Amino acid sequence: MVAHPDYSTPSSTGASFFAALGCDDAAGEYRAFGEQLKREHGATYDAWLLARTEVREELGGALKHAHRLVVAREEVREDGVLVWWSALGKDQVGLLMQRQHFLEIVEDDGRRLGMPLTQPPGAWLTLEGKELRIQMAALDPVLRGLDPARVARVSIASEWKIADWVMPAEF
Repeated sequence: MVAHPDYSTPSSTGASFFAALGCDDAAGEYRAFGEQLKREHGATYDAWLLARTEVREELGGALKHAHRLVVAREEVREDGVLVWWSALGKDQVGLLMQRQHFLEIVEDDGRRLGMPLTQPPGAWLTLEGKELRIQMAALDPVLRGLDPARVARVSIASEWKIADWVMPAEF
């Protein structure tokens, strides 16, 4: 999971996060965080490197049992999906997961450009007869100046990311 994180479902994102946590992989931990979490806590990568010792202490039992955590249950809520993780028959931590939409463009030289999207992938697509079109206004600096002839791959997708965590005593 650390080498090949999976953000396709709420539980696979959590498993990827805990794999990174158990292996002390700060970059892997940070990749599992959603934009909301980063905004609310001012969590740049540098800030995460400074704060992670405190967070690791807060997660205590979850960190100690990271290698044996299993999904206990998922609760669909208005603000996302709360996934409870347990070990030894006891809830250790709940991760609030939210779907996050994004655009990624890879140029022929391997350079990656990306940005979060405010709407799901289908909002950017139109089907006219047999033509599927992607329509985006080039307002974002990522798209301005892009040379379409150099584009090797375009991905418009959604993935699940961590919006917050809840300790068992809090629910």
